[in-house]
Amino acid sequence: MRIPYIVGRWVSARNHYGRSRLFAYLLDTPDTATWIVGARRMGKTSLLRQLEMLTSHADSNLTPLFWDMQGCETSGDLSVELYLALEDVSDRFTAHGINITEMEGLDALLILRRLSRSLNNLGRRLLLLIDEGEALINIARIEAAWLARLRRTLQDPMQKTMIASTKLLVQLNELTADWPTSPFLFGFNMVNLWSLDHEAAVALIEQRQAERQVLVDPVICEEVLLHTNRHPYLIQFLCQRLYQEEDGGQGYLRAPNDDDLNPDHLLAGYFLIDFQHLTQLERRILLAIGRRTMTTEQEILADLADANPQRIRTFLWGMEKLGYVRQLYGQLTIGNEYLRRWMHEYWTQLEPMADALLAEDTIEQLLEIGHALEPANLRTELTRIEREYNKLWQLLAASSNSHSAQLAGELERLNRQLTTARRDYEWATARQHHQPTP
Repeated sequence: MRIPYIVGRWVSARNHYGRSRLFAYLLDTPDTATWIVGARRMGKTSLLRQLEMLTSHADSNLTPLFWDMQGCETSGDLSVELYLALEDVSDRFTAHGINITEMEGLDALLILRRLSRSLNNLGRRLLLLIDEGEALINIARIEAAWLARLRRTLQDPMQKTMIASTKLLVQLNELTADWPTSPFLFGFNMVNLWSLDHEAAVALIEQRQAERQVLVDPVICEEVLLHTNRHPYLIQFLCQRLYQEEDGGQGYLRAPNDDDLNPDHLLAGYFLIDFQHLTQLERRILLAIGRRTMTTEQEILADLADANPQRIRTFLWGMEKLGYVRQLYGQLTIGNEYLRRWMHEYWTQLEPMADALLAEDTIEQLLEIGHALEPANLRTELTRIEREYNKLWQLLAASSNSHSAQLAGELERLNRQLTTARRDYEWATARQHHQPTP
């Protein structure tokens, strides 16, 4: 029996589901540098790989380069990995007259500048996709001057940089707080990576992009969505457990039982890392929510009466964005059923945990910026979708019958995106003013 759900490795092409709004935003945003923040197993690598695939065609004005920093401890390591990454896709650059072999042994800063300038002369931009950016934390400790030069290179308007990591990367700002300019991440637009939208999550459950779809009862589908909160890794983790085949080879999902909702040791390890990446106040908020199962913001404020209410709201917003917490039936609860069960199993170890990897002031500063900019960013995205929708509507009105069905289907897809984008904008605006969400 071949199980179609992929757990534990990155995916792209037809194995990648959803994120279309995010892809459009990332490629359309005028920001030169973007920091994509997500918890463990949220799909950061898959997102970057899919961006690479989407821009690897002749009509794109971007030339992508995926740079995996995992395991790098020095600038020399990073330079070697960058050249090897370039070598892996050498055809992509030699097609533009760039001689890759001339860059062997060069420092990463010089390689990036040569690539950017060569492509810029052809009217193109380098799209630098950086994975496992946490490696830069050690570089900041031992080679601060080199890191400062790298930051200037990554924010060069001749290229477009996207760096994906967990929130641990915020330590760069703590380590570079005394720079004469500004800390490392200032100038990066921060984007949170969280759940798939409902339509994409259902498509993943049913494997709609596969050669053979999986039969899923609507009630079972809703159960999967509820327990996983549309988390892409958890969807595939649970569906892998539920997958069955009939005698003819047709796959289907059985109903989940209680054992299916217990995390295994690998998932428990990921949750522990995510918990360690929380500040002390974030841990207190999460434990307060877990203690009550379902609660309200007012009850959280009362439970944590010694903390500033605005500060709690700011951190709570960030925790929702990263999936630690969610709104369910008008109340706050733990982000997904697996995390909730893990917390209750390890409660006695989690509650007294004192050492925090991240300083609250640094996190709070970035969250305040992100919270303040969210409505404007969503308004920009909403305008883009409306523009695409109106353009497509005009094409449909002028199209021949042979193309009408295809255009109508695309128009319906954009209309769903428009509805979701409007809802997100209304919610963000209401939350910013502490009003009940629509």
